[in-house]
Amino acid sequence: MLSTGTTLLMASLAASAVALDAPDLPRSAIEAGLKKAQCTIAPNEARIVGSEWLGHRLRIVEVSCGRMGKDTGSILFAVPTDGTGSPQLIMTEHWNGWRVEPGYKVASPGYDRKTRTLGSVREARAAGDCGTIKEWKWTGWFFQLIQVADKTVCDGEPFGWDNSRKWQVFPGRETMLPDDHTLVR
Repeated sequence: MLSTGTTLLMASLAASAVALDAPDLPRSAIEAGLKKAQCTIAPNEARIVGSEWLGHRLRIVEVSCGRMGKDTGSILFAVPTDGTGSPQLIMTEHWNGWRVEPGYKVASPGYDRKTRTLGSVREARAAGDCGTIKEWKWTGWFFQLIQVADKTVCDGEPFGWDNSRKWQVFPGRETMLPDDHTLVR
């Protein structure tokens, strides 16, 4: 689970876009990514939302994908910074209720460069008392799902990173050590 300090460090990729030069992401790569991820936005409306350092000679580039409920949906690309190689759509694992599956869309992502984790908060309503929180870790090839918290009852009790463990559905709470992402097998 992300700590309050980590949450404060997590920056929107959009906020980081200003600090970096515009990424070189061909329109053909964007269109192919939109199609593979089954995005709802028209290809001519897709925009680069943000960019941040991802790893050795790689940047993560966020591209708009459409609406996911009241949140914005995005797809992510790994883009070589040295001009060699081609941009790749990044796979992000998703929890479907009983197992992890490959996916590509992420609701309102935030990336923590220091820990190389990606976070997503999808609020079911503006009061912030229900929704879904997900966290992934960059493996060097894709974002591996490490936590999902899902609060389905909108009851006025605040729901956020600080108390998400209470509604953790992945991994099962019994398989996770207290303030660590190490799974007990």
